[in-house]
Amino acid sequence: MLTNKKILLAVCGSISFYKAYEILSSLKKLNADVYVMLSDGALKFASIDSFRALCDHEILCSSTEDFQKGISHIGYSKVDLVVVAPATVNTINKLANGICDDVFMQTLIAASNVPFIIAPAANNRMLEHFSVQNSLKTLKRHGTTIVDPVKKLLACGDFGKGGLAEVDNIIMAIKKEFLKDSFYVDKTVIVTGGATMEKIDDVRALTNLSSGKMSKALADAFYFLGANVIYISSIEFEVPYKLIKFTSSFGLKTAIENQRLKKDDILVMAAAVSDFIPNKIKGKITKDDVKDILTLKFKKNEDILTSINMNNIKKIGFKLEISKTEALEKAQMMLIKKNVDAVCLNVLDDFVKFGSDNTKITFVTKSGNIEIPQGPKVDVAFEIAEYIKSL
Repeated sequence: MLTNKKILLAVCGSISFYKAYEILSSLKKLNADVYVMLSDGALKFASIDSFRALCDHEILCSSTEDFQKGISHIGYSKVDLVVVAPATVNTINKLANGICDDVFMQTLIAASNVPFIIAPAANNRMLEHFSVQNSLKTLKRHGTTIVDPVKKLLACGDFGKGGLAEVDNIIMAIKKEFLKDSFYVDKTVIVTGGATMEKIDDVRALTNLSSGKMSKALADAFYFLGANVIYISSIEFEVPYKLIKFTSSFGLKTAIENQRLKKDDILVMAAAVSDFIPNKIKGKITKDDVKDILTLKFKKNEDILTSINMNNIKKIGFKLEISKTEALEKAQMMLIKKNVDAVCLNVLDDFVKFGSDNTKITFVTKSGNIEIPQGPKVDVAFEIAEYIKSL
């Protein structure tokens, strides 16, 4: 995903410096070409050799700069992206105001023509100071991505929003910078996922075997492509975009209807919605209430995708079938009956299973059918996002 992308990891003097090792390792696993630069403050916590052991290039800092060997602020500024993590308030303020008083800052200033990602880490009161807030606003205004700190018990003993963001979220922001697609930037994409749960009585419910993995892969893909993602899921995931939790089909429909979409925004209905709803019984059904067989009454559930009335948006449905001979015909009928722009059809077999990390999709539209080869759901999600662009 990041093969041959040159990334400069700039590490400031923060107690969370150790997470920079994780960031470096994670980027290398994604085949990125990572360069490391340490501030004088970072050298108070870490040694050059500790980063040199993980990095394929010489470490740039005030004591190693050597123009003859190509280890310089100009040379190390010629990258595809800069990530400052952890970023101290000193570096944030200096960068926003163009202060260029050491090798570290000279390199950051020289890299003015490439994307920047900054992950602050400091005492929450320091980060809340007006000067730092103004600097962050300035950097954002000029295109810098800020990966917000997290609220936690800080090393100093205070509790507040100052801890370095999780490494996975920093890596996701880096991926997003390289993967973003102008088609999706400024678009809102709603993705629904997971199983609905319909109550039988006050302690039991009817549900299905949906794992939510496909919807999560889709939400991630749209996020990386630059969309404003709203993920409506019955399953709790740790994500860097907006997640709205639902339980029942009524809750799912309400969550969708509460969103405001504009022309050409997208709704991807990947949630597994129950076709039938039981007539709920108050209290708890006990063994004493029935003999050998418990009989329940069900009614047909409302078709949420059909009922969603949002003009000028793209609607994508998902359909799961068990019969290969009838699957395509049923998907084409769904396309017309539910008035959607495309149907993502998958058929259960030895490869496509509940809870699997792999899938195979047929992308069905009015103009034809596209077979997306079987593979990991994370890859198939990007393929689906690509085909949606042509609708």
